[in-house]
Amino acid sequence: MRLPRYLVTGVIGILILALALAVGYWNIRPASFVPTLVISDSGQPDFIIGPAWTLVRDDDGQPSYRLQSLRTTHELTTGQSRLSQPELTLYRPEPEPPWQLQAASALISAEGDQVELTDNVVIEQTLPNGQQRRLLTDALTLHPARDYAETAEDVRIEYAESATTARGMQVFLNDSRVELLSTVRGRHEVD
Repeated sequence: MRLPRYLVTGVIGILILALALAVGYWNIRPASFVPTLVISDSGQPDFIIGPAWTLVRDDDGQPSYRLQSLRTTHELTTGQSRLSQPELTLYRPEPEPPWQLQAASALISAEGDQVELTDNVVIEQTLPNGQQRRLLTDALTLHPARDYAETAEDVRIEYAESATTARGMQVFLNDSRVELLSTVRGRHEVD
């Protein structure tokens, strides 16, 4: 039995069409139309949190420090975190009073071992006698693990009715010791 020529041609045409559609589908899959995520700006943060706070405890479960900020931005490429209006409380072993640090902004290194506080940095400590010691500067580098801070900028120290200015300062937070580096001037009022 012989099939008519138009049927053979039609069957061959349908097979060629089915083969073409299969190859086309294989090359142009619907998944290829889904856009892939491309980060064009590597400086974009990977997360932003605000407001945020964290409390870190030492090995004995006692508070070591508390950090809060209005906004925290973490940069993926550098691993650094930028803080807006950070407030840091560094707790000291009893009976030492804690240190309070405030600034307009801060940058925490990727390892967390260095904090760069900038713009209107204020360090305060309320002493056991109730008086308050304030240190003011424009920039301060804090090394939390070493309980140490330093600056090469101008510094103003206010305590009771006295004020001292200097250029550069080292602060040893464990023993509440402050060393002024140069150009020290003071105004002291006595009762």
